[in-house]
Amino acid sequence: MVEHDAPGLVEFVESKRTLAEYHGQEALKDWLRQDVTLWRTNDLRALPMGYLLCGPIGTGKTFLVECLAGEAGVPVLKLKNFREKWVGSSEGNLEKIFRLIRALGRCIVFVDEADQTLGRRDSGNNDSGLSGRLYSMIAQEMSDTANRGKVVWVLASSRPDLIEADLKRPGRVDLRVPILPTTSQADSLELIAALARRYELAISPAELQQMQSTLPLMLTPGAAEALVMKAYRVARTQNVTGGTALANCLNGYQNPVPQDVLDKQMRLAVREATDLSFVPESLRHLATSDPANS
Repeated sequence: MVEHDAPGLVEFVESKRTLAEYHGQEALKDWLRQDVTLWRTNDLRALPMGYLLCGPIGTGKTFLVECLAGEAGVPVLKLKNFREKWVGSSEGNLEKIFRLIRALGRCIVFVDEADQTLGRRDSGNNDSGLSGRLYSMIAQEMSDTANRGKVVWVLASSRPDLIEADLKRPGRVDLRVPILPTTSQADSLELIAALARRYELAISPAELQQMQSTLPLMLTPGAAEALVMKAYRVARTQNVTGGTALANCLNGYQNPVPQDVLDKQMRLAVREATDLSFVPESLRHLATSDPANS
């Protein structure tokens, strides 16, 4: 019904996943479970108005939102393209989205690629001030305390530095969390093992242990999923075991995200963190590094 009332403006998602299905980042999952408990018990004073999930592409930001929504038992309303060329149409579309959000009761509003979607305070003369007006409307809606406990905004971006600082302030976004790739081969092993189970790629624990030293570091869930899917294909088409298929796929493996891009996006994400407990100790030095020099 929501999508029918706002065709092309929103995507309505109901998730059956839980945080138990999200691999790693135990400190973050503990925090989010605490927030869900506060939400369910209607203890809203300490409940964040919004979250910012930042990290390299492929790190599972959208998947985490689905898991959070399933854990909380609330729908996800994902914003799509609400901009139009006609004067006043974009603002009207945004008002329609806001009315739908309020009518849903408790929900999560998910804004993917938030650095591109949310507009800027000063957009210059290129669009006759449209981006600035849309930015102002969104900023006002995100900071409306009447929505606390009803609407949680979740922004996701690999370039959080491009989101206006005013949109990321407490009262709009109270929790900024870096979503990062694996930092050890043991983490990479756990991630691949979890995805192998999901895709029913039979690899014994002993085989995985033997391959641990050959597993790549800085592995994102997206890259790991592509690797497991490739191994699944090799196992089926070449009639070899899952372990052999994965070992073959690891030969000559290259990260799909260039290292310089990955390094910069990791630095940006760590510098945004509201709490370094969400950051692996091996990466905390990035909080004081300059991403422009990466």
